[in-house]
Amino acid sequence: MDTNERKPHALEDRLEAYAAWVGDLRRGHSAPHLPEDTAAPLDKLNYELQLLADVITRREDQLNKLFEVVHTVERGILVEDVLDVIFKSFASIIPYDRLGCAFLSDGGTRLTAYWARSNLGPLQLTKGYSQPMEGSSLQEVFRAGEPRILNDLESYLDAEPQSDSTRRIVAEGGRSSLTCPLFVAGRPLGVLFFTSREKRAYGKIHQTVFRQIAEVVATVIYKSRLFQELVERNQYLVRQADLLKEDANRDALTGVLNRGAIMTSLERQIRANAAVGRTLGVIMADIDHFKEINDSYGHGAGDAALREFTRRLSAILRQSDYLGRYGSEEFLLLVGDTNREQVMHASERFRLAIAETPFDIGAASRLITASFGIALTSGVAESAEAVVAAADRALSAAKTGGRNRCVLT
Repeated sequence: MDTNERKPHALEDRLEAYAAWVGDLRRGHSAPHLPEDTAAPLDKLNYELQLLADVITRREDQLNKLFEVVHTVERGILVEDVLDVIFKSFASIIPYDRLGCAFLSDGGTRLTAYWARSNLGPLQLTKGYSQPMEGSSLQEVFRAGEPRILNDLESYLDAEPQSDSTRRIVAEGGRSSLTCPLFVAGRPLGVLFFTSREKRAYGKIHQTVFRQIAEVVATVIYKSRLFQELVERNQYLVRQADLLKEDANRDALTGVLNRGAIMTSLERQIRANAAVGRTLGVIMADIDHFKEINDSYGHGAGDAALREFTRRLSAILRQSDYLGRYGSEEFLLLVGDTNREQVMHASERFRLAIAETPFDIGAASRLITASFGIALTSGVAESAEAVVAAADRALSAAKTGGRNRCVLT
């Protein structure tokens, strides 16, 4: 068989091989690199098919990265986590050593940095950094709706020395940047800043890549941001509810626990101490001659005396102790894990804190004393009312005995 008869068969064999190669690529199989052809037309076809394979591989990589980012939102992940995923994932499709995200704020009049991660030097442009949009070069980026390439940031800074943000990025070590505007339903959201330590790191291919993924990336960031705002709003409402609950447990004048809250604490402390066989000291304190203060100086002076009384006692309470307003000028103090000698010593400290220095009650300065009645729990469960009644009896004995003293039942 001569050479002219073999060539058509060789061409047919090569075309069949190409067809099989394309079929593998279509079915998602990893196609091997095509062998070189010596025939000029086949060489051109080989080259074009290899370019097609590269484009398909790159597009598949983009889709995989986008799927990973979208999946984070499906799991209800906050915007910082979404941006972390982008930082870890996108380096194979867009080169960068630093990635930053900024959002439009104040009705679109300012651009405020929200997040950044970098493999360059220490961050100079951090969260909260904000600049007005008016007169900014980023206005044109949003108007054009296209990624902007600055492939020599040092030269750009020489030409635009007023650009503080560029100066900060250059100080970090950035030498080229790809600035990508984010839009959701046609409305500007913010910007992703890709920065490389290398000059001339970006080309048209990177602009094209971002155009292809921009809508999905912007939507994912937008949804994760809405989720984060919802989480933060819920956290705020929980804090407000806690504050309202705390306010409901506090006496409006003195700020210490009110009667309901101190009695609840007493019941809880009785159970807790009884569970481990410990005794609890319950002290009822009463300001001596309080009616005389109101009658002589007015109710404003009486209020001032109550506030100063609780301030002085609170200053020497242990962290584990409790103070609450039981009545008009009557207060309960709970001293945990104590015995007769210790609770008497604590009561005497409370008495001296009140009696040793005069009170400034606005209209005058006068010495004020208080009487203290003390009861100890038995170390077993008992009613809060019974313990308070015992402390009240001790308080009556202190007042009958001359006031300004401590009595333990």
